[in-house]
Amino acid sequence: MATLLVAAIFGIRVYFVWKERHEPVVVKNQRQDRPLTDDDVVQPRKLYIDDLKSAKTLIGKTIWIQAGYELDYYPYSSHSVVFAHKAGVLPSIQAMDIKDVVLAKAPAGLVSRVPHGDKQVYAVFTMPGDAKQYATAIGYEQGSDSTYYCDDVFYYDDPHQLYKHWPADVWQAVDQHQPKAGMNELQTAMALGVMQQSDSSSYGDRSVTYDAGGKKWSVSFQHNKATTVQAE
Repeated sequence: MATLLVAAIFGIRVYFVWKERHEPVVVKNQRQDRPLTDDDVVQPRKLYIDDLKSAKTLIGKTIWIQAGYELDYYPYSSHSVVFAHKAGVLPSIQAMDIKDVVLAKAPAGLVSRVPHGDKQVYAVFTMPGDAKQYATAIGYEQGSDSTYYCDDVFYYDDPHQLYKHWPADVWQAVDQHQPKAGMNELQTAMALGVMQQSDSSSYGDRSVTYDAGGKKWSVSFQHNKATTVQAE
């Protein structure tokens, strides 16, 4: 029962994070004829992965992390996930070359932000400049049911190309995971990952906190531009 509750919470959180990034909340008195921005017209591709067979279509492809600093990853050796030695947490826009998709059972009591079913589904991957193989959970199987989060936590196309209209200095800040004043919420989330907390539901006009792999940040936005950026 506890594992199902964790899975439900994780799934709900990922959904609302995605919704908040890509479908900003419309506040009262906001003009309905607001012109679309270049960011608004970008629609990240979805593959609608919902079972092991469709998950295996990722093998041989390069994907990128969308839900930054949310997915733990582990070494993968001798066809096994090495749960005893967590490698870290995957940062935003990290490129991953998918080598395999496998089922594995995590040890009982494993402390992880990945939900547990009867078995977890892991993507086995390498990263640019690192030949070692790693594994991160992309879903789980519970009896005859299965749940996958791929479409909510990955980009299937290079975000540098999806958002190629961003200035070079913004992309430099994003790639270095160093937010700066003037960046919008999407750009900041691309740098720092999933937001942890905010003081309002007014997208672009609020203060937001992030936890970028253990480093906490507080960013205030006005008119969807960062006005103050502070590492705590």
